[in-house]
Amino acid sequence: MKNLAKIATLLSSGLVTVALSACSSSAPLFASDGRPTQQIQCSANSASDCDQRARTQCAQKGYDVLTRDVTDGVANLVIACRPN
Repeated sequence: MKNLAKIATLLSSGLVTVALSACSSSAPLFASDGRPTQQIQCSANSASDCDQRARTQCAQKGYDVLTRDVTDGVANLVIACRPN
């Protein structure tokens, strides 16, 4: 009986943890002019790959690179799509 109570307690605390972590998604970030930003990961060795991913995200409208960080051959770009 004690083991069953321990299992129930562990399961319920685990479910609470999962439920709370699902609610803690990060808020969207915005450029200083109010445009929403997006993060793009691409190969640091292929500028065309990064450009194509950014253009796809911005529906071919153009974009501005706000930050670029390269780690272990992967480029992480934060972009903001240009308005129409």
